[in-house]
Amino acid sequence: MQMFANDPQYIVEDMLKGYAKAHSDIVAPTDNPRVFKTAQPVREGKVGIVTGGGSGHKPAFIGYVGRNMVDAVAVGEIFSSPTAVAFYDAIRAADHGNGVACFCLLYTSPSPRDRSVS
Repeated sequence: MQMFANDPQYIVEDMLKGYAKAHSDIVAPTDNPRVFKTAQPVREGKVGIVTGGGSGHKPAFIGYVGRNMVDAVAVGEIFSSPTAVAFYDAIRAADHGNGVACFCLLYTSPSPRDRSVS
């Protein structure tokens, strides 16, 4: 099996750099290498929108950044949530002065066993 990775320790970082380079018209880096924001102009008065999640199923999460979509994204390790610092930095990157809405996914689906039986 062929493996296309420079160093497995940095596979997420390499993937993010490649995605940002290929889509520099859509996403822009921030000071946090695990946070990307929209490269598109933001409409005045817009409420910022943030999401995030683990890597390993790209372009999920970072692929939601763009015009009329989310303003910033926090990216975690493979199949692992982003850190609180990454989410905080994403919120700051998406804040245009009118508040920020955060959309987070439920990583586990509810099971019928989770419902109380009456």
